[in-house]
Amino acid sequence: FAGGEPFLHPTLLGELCRVASSELGLAVSIISNGSLITPKWMDTYAKYVDVLGVSVDSFDPRTNAAIGRGGDANNQHVSRMLSVRDACYTHDVMFKINTVVNSLNWEEDMNLQIATLDPVRWKVFQVLVLEGENAGGEGDLRDARNLCIPNEKFNAFVERHSERTMLVPEPNDVMQNSYLLLDEELRFLDCSNGGKVPGRSILDVGVDGALMDAGFDDKMFDERGGVFEWRRPRD
Repeated sequence: FAGGEPFLHPTLLGELCRVASSELGLAVSIISNGSLITPKWMDTYAKYVDVLGVSVDSFDPRTNAAIGRGGDANNQHVSRMLSVRDACYTHDVMFKINTVVNSLNWEEDMNLQIATLDPVRWKVFQVLVLEGENAGGEGDLRDARNLCIPNEKFNAFVERHSERTMLVPEPNDVMQNSYLLLDEELRFLDCSNGGKVPGRSILDVGVDGALMDAGFDDKMFDERGGVFEWRRPRD
């Protein structure tokens, strides 16, 4: 479950996790900014979650504020992330960190903090601009063009952190078509041509038919390490 922010509807999210895990036998992963995760939610629903990922683009509060994670230079994003990490360890949930490398953080050295947090995986993405999403066009949710970086700067960030064995780098050419994105109408979103184009709904044509519209690159999915053991032991 990813967003937006899944924890905007915590009870619904928790029940979806319960059904997915207990009734359907699915592995469950959540990606969150960490701001709305509470001890009560973890006590109630963590047993249905295999992986909980937190988005951390910087360990500098000023950089976080400039990126948009927190309202000012004294924001509490990093401290919240530490609390989520501790809750994951308490409840035996695999803890993951996602970082989007961009023009504001590509020079940062995160080695000490990542080593201390010791996530199961550290996904490092090159900021990706898609038409209709974050390219600054009419109807786009935001404009991320000023955050774009060339491959050389992304590679420099990856090289600086090459000793972190949990690091999984994903430049634009790896990331763009190797994910299956499903919208609220159960339509896969095709990103292969630089946008997010919805296909036909699973409700209308079934999963196999809808997948034909997804633009999904299964070979690239395998090459980026998309297949790994991410399922917690079940009683």
